[in-house]
Amino acid sequence: MKDNLSPLEIDALTEIFNIGIGRAANSLNKMVSQPVDLTIPKVEIVSNKIAKSKLQFASDTEISAVIQRFEGDFKGQAILMFSKESGLQLVSTLLGNKFPPEALSDLEQDSLVEIGNVILNACFGTVINFLKSSIKIEMPEFIQGDINKVYVYSSENDWSLYIKVKFTLPDDNIEGFISFIMDITSLEIFQESVRKFVFGITNKSEA
Repeated sequence: MKDNLSPLEIDALTEIFNIGIGRAANSLNKMVSQPVDLTIPKVEIVSNKIAKSKLQFASDTEISAVIQRFEGDFKGQAILMFSKESGLQLVSTLLGNKFPPEALSDLEQDSLVEIGNVILNACFGTVINFLKSSIKIEMPEFIQGDINKVYVYSSENDWSLYIKVKFTLPDDNIEGFISFIMDITSLEIFQESVRKFVFGITNKSEA
């Protein structure tokens, strides 16, 4: 299963997501009026159980998450996650620190969904454009709870294409994660899209 994507395909996919994450960071920069640091995404094919362990949240951590599911040529979910404390701090930053802490919980859902919508759609738009894929993206959904509530799957032994990006707002000590988890049953179609993309780049470079 782990041989389904070649090193060249992994590199190409990483670069595509890197471009999408960069565009998302630019959008978020404008929303919070400060630089946003993002790690270069790492692309892996792992079991759902391992993917869950890589999310780096303790089982008792309260998480604020925005989940956006997608289907079409390939399917899966994208998850934007913060600890509850970081999520509230991000909402406060987005709103210009105009509201007292006790008022932020009422504004948290709408604010984080707005942030998630901007970030995740910037990433999706880039990937879909490069791979020339047909994807239907559902409306983002806000979920709050521990990791078992946020990350739900049918079987821990099923495989997923897993991409995680860590991002921070250094000025406010805010840290969060963006994860893209794609059902492995659609990997074959996804892989073919990546291969066509790589083939196109290779032909251009050789021309």
